[in-house]
Amino acid sequence: MTIKDTVKENIAYSKELLEAGLDGANAARREVLNAEATSDLVTCAVQESWQPATLGVLVGAICGVIADDRRPLRGVIAGGLFGAVMGFAGSFAWKTRPLTSAMARKAGRRISEVRDVRWLSKHPINYG
Repeated sequence: MTIKDTVKENIAYSKELLEAGLDGANAARREVLNAEATSDLVTCAVQESWQPATLGVLVGAICGVIADDRRPLRGVIAGGLFGAVMGFAGSFAWKTRPLTSAMARKAGRRISEVRDVRWLSKHPINYG
């Protein structure tokens, strides 16, 4: 087997792993968001993430003033934007963890299935 064939095989295998992971994550996303208990999970997470974003603006603006003493307005704006993004993203990630954990779990299972099939094709088991 040449290097070219090995590279092609590895690229095809990587593509297969990526497709399996994405397929698993999408399947889990559909299952979680279509469930009765978690159908409004994302909407609630967005609505409840504005308070941490507001706190992030305040903390970021204060840190921006402290960090940029030559041009405090630039520090306030940059720090406030950064704080808002970090506050919102952190809160949103925390509130949607049932969704993201289900997606990661299902993607991991699908990737493991693909890896097992590849391993068995490379290492056949002969019984008897």
